Amino acid sequence: MSDKVHKRFCAMMLFSRMRLSGLTAALLFPALLAGCADQKQPTQFAPLRYDNLSQINLNVNTLTLVDNTATLPVAGDIGYKSPTPPVQALRQMVQDRLAAKGGITSANSAQFVIDRASILHEPGGTLQGQIDVHLDILNPDGSKTAHTEAHATQSLHPDPTEDTESQANLYNVTKGMMDSINTELDTQVHRALGKWLVDAGGMPVDGAIQAQPLTSDGSPAPATTGAGAAATQEALSPVSAAKTGQATSPVTVPENAPVVAPSTDAATPSTTSSTEAKPAATSKTQDSEPNAIFPAGEDDDSSSSSSSTKATSPKPGYLKLPSQPQ
Repeated sequence: MSDKVHKRFCAMMLFSRMRLSGLTAALLFPALLAGCADQKQPTQFAPLRYDNLSQINLNVNTLTLVDNTATLPVAGDIGYKSPTPPVQALRQMVQDRLAAKGGITSANSAQFVIDRASILHEPGGTLQGQIDVHLDILNPDGSKTAHTEAHATQSLHPDPTEDTESQANLYNVTKGMMDSINTELDTQVHRALGKWLVDAGGMPVDGAIQAQPLTSDGSPAPATTGAGAAATQEALSPVSAAKTGQATSPVTVPENAPVVAPSTDAATPSTTSSTEAKPAATSKTQDSEPNAIFPAGEDDDSSSSSSSTKATSPKPGYLKLPSQPQ
């Protein structure tokens, strides 16, 4: 019986403790909420840079940036309060990602225009950001030859207990808009300005438009110039053909006549022409039956000998060593 009383007493003590804990939690919960609401937001923010993204190289000689937000401001814009204002982030994006790579060979120019870069505090405690930009390719006279545009928006609904226009909230809106505008700009440029894209060295990619320099009279320059023209001229020159071993007109030299080099360019050594003439001078009609001793035929001093005469073996003792006189 005593054990039952003891167990009942322990249960009553445990129940009273649970009630006390619940009362304590109810008293402390509002204080905890107040502590969370008063928690400080970050005050330092990483700079917004975009040099880690792919660069957009345009086949133009210059690239300029125009900021229309200075002359056409949006009423109620609080974007300037952001640690990195949207306009400043857009300028950094142009510096990091866009480049004119056409050089002096291109007569066209590019113009990047910021039409809107704002953040508004809407009724109900909502932050609404909007960015509108466009990119134009201009002719030398300033007329537009190609165009594309990009747009991005970002909404944020902060906690009602927070400061809606805090730097952290404005920074998050700006960063979200810039992430969207970078993706949208890539898509629109490749879709509308693909023919104006070049690589970092200025070489056309994906069928980009190639710039062709003009002559003084306004006509296109010849396709082959400089070293190409010199190579073409050399290929057409008879002397050059002889140097490279190409077929040339045979030179006929009478038998027993001294070999005289034909007239060639003064800059070409006479030994070149002599080398080409010797095979023609020594070429003679061969007998149908080859001779083992005189494969080229009989060496006759008479210029009137018929080429049809067969060669015969020399008499004994006729042949002697070169060092011994005949």
